[in-house]
Amino acid sequence: MTGNLVDGVENESQQDAQVAEHAAGGTASIRHHEVGEAPPLRRYRRHPRPMPRSFGGPPTPPPHISFQYNSAATIERIPYNLHLIVPGNRSVIAPTAVAIGPYHRALPQLSGMQEAKVAAVAEFCRAAGQPFAAVRGKMLSVAGAARGSYAADGTLVHMNDGEFAEMMLLDGCFLLQFMASVCRHRDDDPLISRGEVRRSINAIVRDVMLLENQIPWLVLSSLMQLMPPPAEPVVDSFLVLMASAFHIVGDTNDASSQTRLLATGELDQSAPPHLLGLFHRRHMDMGAVRTQQHQSGILRVPVQLASLSSTAVELAEMGVKLAPSKTKTFGDMAMSKRHWPLGLFGELSLAPLVLNRLTECWLLNMAAYESCQPQQQGDATDSFPVSSYVTLVSLLVNRPEDVQEMRAKGLVVSVFDDGETLAFFKALAPHLSVGCRYYEVFQFLQEYRQERWLSGCGSPSTGSCTTTSRPSPLSSPSSACSRDSSRPSFL
Repeated sequence: MTGNLVDGVENESQQDAQVAEHAAGGTASIRHHEVGEAPPLRRYRRHPRPMPRSFGGPPTPPPHISFQYNSAATIERIPYNLHLIVPGNRSVIAPTAVAIGPYHRALPQLSGMQEAKVAAVAEFCRAAGQPFAAVRGKMLSVAGAARGSYAADGTLVHMNDGEFAEMMLLDGCFLLQFMASVCRHRDDDPLISRGEVRRSINAIVRDVMLLENQIPWLVLSSLMQLMPPPAEPVVDSFLVLMASAFHIVGDTNDASSQTRLLATGELDQSAPPHLLGLFHRRHMDMGAVRTQQHQSGILRVPVQLASLSSTAVELAEMGVKLAPSKTKTFGDMAMSKRHWPLGLFGELSLAPLVLNRLTECWLLNMAAYESCQPQQQGDATDSFPVSSYVTLVSLLVNRPEDVQEMRAKGLVVSVFDDGETLAFFKALAPHLSVGCRYYEVFQFLQEYRQERWLSGCGSPSTGSCTTTSRPSPLSSPSSACSRDSSRPSFL
């Protein structure tokens, strides 16, 4: 039905703006209309927008700098220093098919999805067995709290509470119905069968995980309360499907088991801020990211340590084997060592990664989400698993040959060539903060280098010795990922 949601995602992003059906410059109002009626179209007020910058000129400063900072905001703008990480690929920040929330709702190329949102509200009411008035009333009751979740950048200045509640209703129902439709695999699904949705499935999948394209979890949870139980498995199944794009889970059974494991750990936690926040939480590896050694909040690698990089090729020369982590979550990274008759050998494990236009986009947005989260002094939870992961990979790749080594070990499966893959990690890593897990792995790696040198296996700069020409006792022919495809299928 939906086909391969990853295959062709790059081409899809270029076509979406051309095939979107514009809704005559307006959006559909659903207030005061019962399900089944055709709500009239009305025009939202268009807010003045800054003139686009000329090609090659400096980027326009973020609009929120002239407004008071909202300390309670949980849906922030992408930090300004991350805007130009992927030059020319604005879909990394802005949606290309559907606007969720207020930040990008005025983009004219996204107006063609408004009729699908109205249809999603009608389908939601039908499936939930709820009258439209009850669903609308639920949104009105949470609109005030939801409004405070957005950054104080002036986006909501000209939107009253009724308009805001209407937007939350349209976007919340569309998001829930889209997740359910993707997981149902039905060709006659009321939402997927619509032309504007069917043409843009790949782009919508990408858009709903953008940091600036989120709605508060309060909105989704309030709507799910109106649905017949159980409603949560729809979200769980959708996130499992999305996680398969990273190849951090194995087959379908392993993916379901991993999600159930992480979902169990979420029972004692506070509610996520939004869908991206929940998606990020599923990649943290709750057990592995907790540490008691460092409790100082945000960490940055000291300059004297950062200069002692160890590339993938150098690690092989030092007798360190690169291997996929057991849980395949970003937070699960570790360095271990063993003494053998042939010498000292180590193993550095981290999650395997498929890198394409879709996962490139999600990695940047999850890293941006991490940078917006407040850190508490003494918190033993590493809140930077994605940033730490990207920084560690950046440490391991300094040349295209290092990327080839990562490919050979099954840790990176990329649709980009070695140079482009290297450039992505090198461009993103300097802008990120790292967590305790990265610091511990890095420190252990330097201690391993020093110990190997003291044992007579080379200099501390390379750590190489004659024994490294022999196969490592930790080597295994099955260490590579089982799937070599750079475009895994969700379905």
